[in-house]
Amino acid sequence: MRKKQGLLIILDGLGDRPNQELNGMTPLESAKTPNLDYLASRGMCGNVYPISPGIRVGTDVGHLHIFGYDSNEVYSGRGPLEAASAGMELMPGDVAFRGNFATIEEDYTVVDRRAGRIREGTNELAAAISGLILSDGTQVFAKELTEHRVAIILRNKDLSDKISCTDPGTAEEGKKLDIPRPLENTSSAEKTAKNLWEFTMRSYKILKEHPVNKQRHAQGLQMANAIITRGAGQQKHIPSIKHIYNIKAACVAGDLTVGGIAKLVGMDYFTHESFTGSFDTNLLGKAEMAVELLNEKNYDWVVMHVKATDLAGHDNLPAVKKEMIEKVDGVIGHILSKIDLNECYISFTADHSTPCEARDHTGDGVPTIIAGGDVRKDSVTSAGEAQFMAGSLNNLTANDIFMMQMDLLGFTEKVGS
Repeated sequence: MRKKQGLLIILDGLGDRPNQELNGMTPLESAKTPNLDYLASRGMCGNVYPISPGIRVGTDVGHLHIFGYDSNEVYSGRGPLEAASAGMELMPGDVAFRGNFATIEEDYTVVDRRAGRIREGTNELAAAISGLILSDGTQVFAKELTEHRVAIILRNKDLSDKISCTDPGTAEEGKKLDIPRPLENTSSAEKTAKNLWEFTMRSYKILKEHPVNKQRHAQGLQMANAIITRGAGQQKHIPSIKHIYNIKAACVAGDLTVGGIAKLVGMDYFTHESFTGSFDTNLLGKAEMAVELLNEKNYDWVVMHVKATDLAGHDNLPAVKKEMIEKVDGVIGHILSKIDLNECYISFTADHSTPCEARDHTGDGVPTIIAGGDVRKDSVTSAGEAQFMAGSLNNLTANDIFMMQMDLLGFTEKVGS
């Protein structure tokens, strides 16, 4: 088959629900999006489920399915993905965790799960606790990620990822840290749970006295005096997209977790210090890099990721989410001026929905578009969850959308003769 190129734009947590602050519309429905409207009119649209209707997924699982994988086969927990995102080598038997720098009180009550979305000094804080040796000889490794996020690895013999973690849950400030417990009746699970709690207590003692936190306290900022963990997991093989489809793929993102997932599945990861993974990210820079990878570097498939829409959903900021969508729409206009839809398909989707009033991921479908010169067109001509109810992609899954892109690009194999 003839080969074409493709660009996939992911707005993290884009999907939403009708919001009173936006006159009963979602942020996408209320936003002015002439360029998304144009893409909608040039292709197929719908509300697509990351896995299936009503199933809530995390960013990690959502992106694995967007990239064509079945999380039941390749996913062992958020921890290993975070470790890879941080550039840490996971050894057989290691247990990895996704961590947050958090603010807690002396009695381990959580004040802020994200320590004010700390950015400065996280490398120093992670270095201060990395290298700890626990009482049974277990080694601890820590590496900072985007903003408040941090990857944690426990290394020893006979460890298990079948344990609960310390994070009391999203938006659960005011609750105490959960004490880890084994989730199976094994000595390795019991040992690992004890190790995680020992690490939590010892790292708190170190972090609360750290100069970075002393300075933050003096400035009236939340101290990053604790690590709260979730997503325990161990090493698991993920086959490369390069080998499965013989495709040259790249990812442009500021969020290190997404970049790490992309690298794990065999994509080349590109970023820049101005790609912050937050509201102030350099959207135009991302767009220009994506265009360069297509037009000058000859990548077959490029993914451009934007995190800020998810942050606005978690923080219940519908007007901010609307504003970010409009800003993204503006850079899509820039992309359209540089790319020929007859030669490069443009798709648009999300890893999950993060409705502002819910302040968390939900199982709602995510707004999705596949556009191009020869794409079959449905009747939808404007972007929005309500508008997409009339589209041709409804009730499909992220895996379906991936396969449709690979087929349009010419990278699938015929079944039978």
